[in-house]
Amino acid sequence: MSRHSESGGDVLLIGWGNILLSDEGVGVHALRRLERDYRYAPEVQLVDGGTSGLDLLPLFGEYRRILMLDAVALDEAPGEIRVIRGADIRRLLTQKLSVHHLGVSDVLAVAELLDYAPEEIVLVGIVPEHLELGLELSPTLVARLPSFIETTLSILREWGVRGEQRDASEMPAAPLSLFS
Repeated sequence: MSRHSESGGDVLLIGWGNILLSDEGVGVHALRRLERDYRYAPEVQLVDGGTSGLDLLPLFGEYRRILMLDAVALDEAPGEIRVIRGADIRRLLTQKLSVHHLGVSDVLAVAELLDYAPEEIVLVGIVPEHLELGLELSPTLVARLPSFIETTLSILREWGVRGEQRDASEMPAAPLSLFS
């Protein structure tokens, strides 16, 4: 029996990636922008998944819908954005970009075995350009980040979730960081 909330509106938004490897951290960078620039209803939780993998397994049992943001290895041009749904996600993650993809693939498999699998799961992926050590996204991904975020917001809207854009007076004070 599934352990999901009965309310039906629970959404978990996870940004995956290693921010020390340039474009590999795009999911986390996008999540931080979504958190900074938008307000969400209380049933929407944003989580920096980093390279956590199985550490996030308990959360998979608590949400009916999960939206993941990540860099993906596709035979396409850097900056291409793809929306992958359901079982296609595990098939895609057989091509590992980094160690965290093993963790994501594992958590999806274990969640299914434990009946923690959400009713709906979607991955918004973007093809990276650089995976070397570096704290900044490549110019290609910086240019594509607004489209990546809009794709994410579009899926949330499909699910009935509205991210209200914050006005300048509501923006949290920006900490000194290289990761904005």
